[in-house]
Formats: sequence, C-alpha cells, structure tokens
Amino acid sequence: MTSAPTARRPADLDDLLDHAEQHSTDWVDDVRGALAFNEQAQHPTVITLRDTLLDDAPRTPEQALAAAHILLAAHTRELSALTRRHTDDYREEHGVSRSTRGLLTGMGSIRKLLDDHATTLDDQASQ
Repeated sequence: MTSAPTARRPADLDDLLDHAEQHSTDWVDDVRGALAFNEQAQHPTVITLRDTLLDDAPRTPEQALAAAHILLAAHTRELSALTRRHTDDYREEHGVSRSTRGLLTGMGSIRKLLDDHATTLDDQASQ
C-alpha cells in the first residue's frame, strides 16, 4: 500500500527559513545598532529606514514587523523631543501665565503620550 505523497517545501526555502530564524534577533539588534550609529545625523530614523529598506538580506515577516516597530518608536521619540523643544521655546518666549498655562500643560501631555506610545512600540518589537 502506498501512502499519499506529502507536500514538501523546496530545500532552498527550508534553508532560508532556518537562516532567518537563527538571525532574527541579530537583525533586530542590527536595526537598533544602526539607529545608534546614525544618532548624530539630522534625521537618524529616516536614514536608518533607508538603510533597512536597501538591505537585501532575506527576512521573515516577523523580523520586518519588529524592525518597523523599532523604527516607528524611534521616530515617535524624535517627535516627542521636537514637542519638548517647542514647549520650552514657547515657555521662554511667552512665560507662564494664566493664558499660557493650559497650552503648556496640553503640550506636555502630548509629549508624554508620544513617549508612552514609543515605549509600547518598543515592547511590541521585543515580542
């Protein structure tokens, strides 16, 4: 009695999946390392995104998702820093008074929301 043939993936695909699984955390670490390397650039997240998109190494969808979370978290932190600078500049120019206190408080709340969102994105990259 013969059994029905089983569907097999090509050996190349198996090798590719094995290679990707072995290096998944390495690639996530590489993205974080690239962000740190590009930190002094004018737009470090954009430059790292460019480098990541140009990287032609085979990656799994999970690895791409982790890299996206890392890059989005970094960009969100850049927006938070921009918000902080704008708030500080506004406070320096206009001072704190009854009319500016609410605006400054709201801008601080937005910054905190951005920081929290960046932390959530980093946590999702680690999962």
